[in-house]
Amino acid sequence: MSDLPNIEDNKSYLQTVEKSNQELTLNELRKLIPKEMLNPPSVKNFVGFLIKFFLFALSFYFACAANSVLATSLWTLANGVFLFSLGTVGHDCGHGGYIRPRWLNELIGQICMTLHGMAYNGWKHSHNTHHANTNKGEHDPDRLYLFEDEYYAMPPVARFFWRLFHTKCFWLSAVGHYFRSMLPWPFIIESKTDREEDIKACKRDILILAAVWIVLHTGMLLAGFGFKSIFVHFAALIVGFACLSVYVRTEHFLLKVNYEVDDKPWLTSRTIVQHPLLDFLSTNLNYHVEHHVLQTVPHANLPLIRPAIKKAILKANQGYPEDDLWNFLKIAFNQPFHVLERNTFEEIPAS
Repeated sequence: MSDLPNIEDNKSYLQTVEKSNQELTLNELRKLIPKEMLNPPSVKNFVGFLIKFFLFALSFYFACAANSVLATSLWTLANGVFLFSLGTVGHDCGHGGYIRPRWLNELIGQICMTLHGMAYNGWKHSHNTHHANTNKGEHDPDRLYLFEDEYYAMPPVARFFWRLFHTKCFWLSAVGHYFRSMLPWPFIIESKTDREEDIKACKRDILILAAVWIVLHTGMLLAGFGFKSIFVHFAALIVGFACLSVYVRTEHFLLKVNYEVDDKPWLTSRTIVQHPLLDFLSTNLNYHVEHHVLQTVPHANLPLIRPAIKKAILKANQGYPEDDLWNFLKIAFNQPFHVLERNTFEEIPAS
């Protein structure tokens, strides 16, 4: 990264933070980001993808080849972690900023999300909706709360699982989200969007997903592994979604919720400080304030724009949500279950 400019020296940044006006806007923050930051370090990212894919493939093979339950379990656990890591690469690809050229970006994104059991373009549509409506009630498909009337209108079983996935079992919430929102995507495409190109792309992705899974597991069957690869893959998916659940919780939970924060995404997102190895595995997904300020900045460059973004927000006397990973997880684990009063957005204990 040494060839990239030091963002602290950016003149527009220095001019902006010296303003006495405390009403910092999203456009002002975006002006602090040099255009060079929109260019991904393609060679480095491609090598990173190859490493993560190799680790995923290697752990998948050993999980299938292991002769003991313990060895299979440990290799499957590792495989799930690397599957999650590939998913974060797919997330960056979904924003179009992981690698150049564009066709390679889309190919890598397709590979990562297909292994994740997702229709790539269906996920992109849902995720873009999340970015446009972060923490805006029913408009955000990834929200982590319910309004009081929504909660009590749910069937008892649905209330049970919602409560389970939003208290001490929050680390499984992405599993519930997958089965509730992402898995049905291919079957109810027309109700999710009226854009013909999105519908066609999603239908194409379903065929790609089916073909890849069939070829992969048929190949493993013919290689003498039986049907074990299918069980390993599904177990790894659970582990991968558990890892994702942890990061989803850190990104937007316990932050501002209303319909009037369009121009202040730093009020609805959180940046998490963690070990560099976790930065690599999560592809810098933890720099989430910066990601929501400008989604097209490649994840590899998010740590570089963080100092200027953070300083400008604090200079304007506005909150910059950040926390240590383990500290926030303790907070999330001990958080009592609540719903929101629709008119005030205040937390209400749910009976």
